[in-house]
Amino acid sequence: MKTLRFEYTVTLISLSSLVVLAWYYLFLMSAQPSMDMTMQNENSMDMSMETMSDNEMGMGNITKDSMKTNSMEMNQTKSTINFLMMPMIGQWTVSEFIVMFVMWTIMMFAMMLPSTFIFLNVFRLMRSNMQITSSPLLEMIIISSTYFLIWIFFSLLACTLQYILHNSGVVDMMGAIQNKILAGLVLIGAGAFQFTSLKDTCLEKCKNPLSFIMSGPIKGYANVAYVGLQHGVFCLGCCWVLMLLLFVNGVMNLLWVAVLTIVVLIEKMLPYEKLSSRFLGFLLVGWGAFLIFI
Repeated sequence: MKTLRFEYTVTLISLSSLVVLAWYYLFLMSAQPSMDMTMQNENSMDMSMETMSDNEMGMGNITKDSMKTNSMEMNQTKSTINFLMMPMIGQWTVSEFIVMFVMWTIMMFAMMLPSTFIFLNVFRLMRSNMQITSSPLLEMIIISSTYFLIWIFFSLLACTLQYILHNSGVVDMMGAIQNKILAGLVLIGAGAFQFTSLKDTCLEKCKNPLSFIMSGPIKGYANVAYVGLQHGVFCLGCCWVLMLLLFVNGVMNLLWVAVLTIVVLIEKMLPYEKLSSRFLGFLLVGWGAFLIFI
């Protein structure tokens, strides 16, 4: 009997490496505002130095040249990673929308893919008890890819929402809702969702995927792909409202992104899913009420 440990290990290491790269990208994104401020200070300093006379500069020409060199290096660094960066101010163009869509996709990859590791292990254990004629490694790649297709679709919707909110001035350059009453209403809405039957059903399916894995045949790559899509749909149904909470403290707030990632993981790993879901719901409703009334 094959345990498929090698295939699972290879898949786990590969996905973990991609998740680390995704978080590094998010770190670069979150560092953009401070980089922009640094560049503005450098440019202001260069303009001030241009207005100074040679007598005033004296031996400071060396310092001037050195500072210009540093400024050029900063400009080169910024231009190198500029394609990664979120449009900070002004109306978004089509190219900026594409950049933001890529950002959302990578962010969903970083936040949601770690929760699939348990699902892949369940799939591995189940497949180890069956006669396998297809490639187990390819099956795990397919099931991970089709799962993430659902989150790519969500990324497109979330990016479209941010485009509308940004161009209408509802969110600031960090992607955070500027009106605290609106932010409070979003929190209360997210908290109320934690008490719905849709949340309960989707969370139960995410925590116990065997129920839908065993509901149909899984022989062949097409059926394996369908299992991945099913898991993605249930995961989206469980977490989409939590993902919208990114707009409360800012899409560009790396700490807030990390907090929501941990919340999603804990909610899926803790026993008594209804209890944990309700507890989180009370916290969100209380936080929202605090923003509105205090």
